[in-house]
Amino acid sequence: MMNIFKKKIGLLLHSALQQVSPEQETTLPENLEKLIENPPKPEMGDYAFPCFTLAKSFRKAPNKIAEELSQILAASLTGEKEVIAVQALGPYINFSISTSLMASLTLPQMINGSYFEENKSGDSERVMIEFSQPNTHKGFHVGHMRNVALGDSLCRIFRYNGDEVIASNYIGDVGAHIAKCLWFYMNHNQESAPDHLRGEWLGELYMKAIQKLESSSPEEAALFQSEISRILKHLEEKEPELSKIWEKTRQWSMEDFKTIYHWLDVKFDHFFYESQVDESGKKLVLEEFEKGTFIRSEGAIGIDLGDVELGFFLLLKSDNNTLYSTKDLALAKKKFDEFQIERSIYVVGAEQTLHFRQVFETLKRMGYAQANQCFHLSYGLVALPSGKMSSRSGNVILFSQLQEEMNSYIQNNYLNRFRGEWTEEEIEETTRRVAVAAIKYGMLNQDPNKQIVFAMEDWLVSEGDTGTYLIYAYVRIRSIARQVERSLSVEVDFGLLCHPNEHALIRLLYDFNDVVQAAGDQHRPSILARMLFDLAKTFSRAYQTCSVKHAESAELQSARLLLFHCVAETLKHGLILLGITPPERM
Repeated sequence: MMNIFKKKIGLLLHSALQQVSPEQETTLPENLEKLIENPPKPEMGDYAFPCFTLAKSFRKAPNKIAEELSQILAASLTGEKEVIAVQALGPYINFSISTSLMASLTLPQMINGSYFEENKSGDSERVMIEFSQPNTHKGFHVGHMRNVALGDSLCRIFRYNGDEVIASNYIGDVGAHIAKCLWFYMNHNQESAPDHLRGEWLGELYMKAIQKLESSSPEEAALFQSEISRILKHLEEKEPELSKIWEKTRQWSMEDFKTIYHWLDVKFDHFFYESQVDESGKKLVLEEFEKGTFIRSEGAIGIDLGDVELGFFLLLKSDNNTLYSTKDLALAKKKFDEFQIERSIYVVGAEQTLHFRQVFETLKRMGYAQANQCFHLSYGLVALPSGKMSSRSGNVILFSQLQEEMNSYIQNNYLNRFRGEWTEEEIEETTRRVAVAAIKYGMLNQDPNKQIVFAMEDWLVSEGDTGTYLIYAYVRIRSIARQVERSLSVEVDFGLLCHPNEHALIRLLYDFNDVVQAAGDQHRPSILARMLFDLAKTFSRAYQTCSVKHAESAELQSARLLLFHCVAETLKHGLILLGITPPERM
């Protein structure tokens, strides 16, 4: 939906600017509406125009320009339906919009669902978003959740904004960590594999392998390392008996991963495996070396990116063994050639920033036009209150432990009172939804580049900036509709919605699609998360001041019921875009 109010303000500004200085018409910025902002506080108005960009053309201070223009604009509002007030606040001109008009343009579309239809503007692209990328033979822990939450939410947001999205996962199923795990499994393990969570069990074996190596004598360590190197070599050579063990144990990890993704309501369209691009990566590097794209240095092959300050990018070791870089080039080629994607987004931790800059620059020099549309969404790590997490040291909260502790907390604090009234199935499903809301919102409500400290109980409280608070707001609105014996209707008098808190709600609802677009454009689901928190807080204020049940008239009750229903629908759609499905009651 086009923002007709910004468009109108842009036209009014052009008219006022020409009255101030007609000779400056050719120097005025184009598309003035693109400069329009949201004021920091609702009482300042609905939109604000900064006058800084006009200072040079008009040779006046921004404050003076704002004051002069606001007087002209205020005098021109007679008969205007959209803009009802203008005032200068420092270097800004603030505009207030008709509540009833904004409501009439927004609420009926929300009721019939057309407001939330995916954008079909014709600007869609075929986008692959690669995320999660866990290593097999290691436990899946709470630190992995941030990547999953970011990638899944981006997929949902991009689809909502009209793009064709392929959600992909790149599984790390080769490498030294697997050799260490299998070494311990075959030579030192005395336990039988459990019936479930066998992938997590393999992660425990990996940690035991590390501990055994670190606690051994120098002579033992040398022997152990030679055994591990032999296993790694046999894995690379695809020795039949060892390959069978690797495939069996890899499947254990994949079963764990798929169970976790199902619990999180995360779906992938395609799985890539590191083992699948090992040989093709080596072949690709050698082909590009023959073409002269890459050079040999001290026996190894790479590319000199010093001219763009990215150093020498090593692509194949002198012993002909591959690196992450080798496989990332082959993976990118596979994405471009087999999936015909126009954009490629990699959700990977910030520690890989230099690596991906080198990968994208190398792809560009290999002649891939899509390299200009590759983007690395980097994010800060998730820490515990005790410090940084590490699978190697065992300082992690494994998924099974996280799930068990969250389920126990949620049921003890929120849901046990419903036993006997609800079915066990509803209690279990509501528990899952609350847990997922707490995890995903906690991972998404801050900008990706910031580090997050995971504190379970803080994320599960029903007050403050939490996913639990947002779903409680949603459930509360749904309960209002059940308490009021009045059917929902769009045939209401929108002029009755005149309370400032009602106006603030309508204003946020009107902007929802713009917020989702910005979240996608900037690769920041946090923008949407912040808007939903603001919406829930604003609803809470309106709930105290604008009662539906005790409204002064039946007409006002109908109008408020419609408004609150639209708030619930917007919360639901927004939460789903964050990967959260709220329960209908709690």
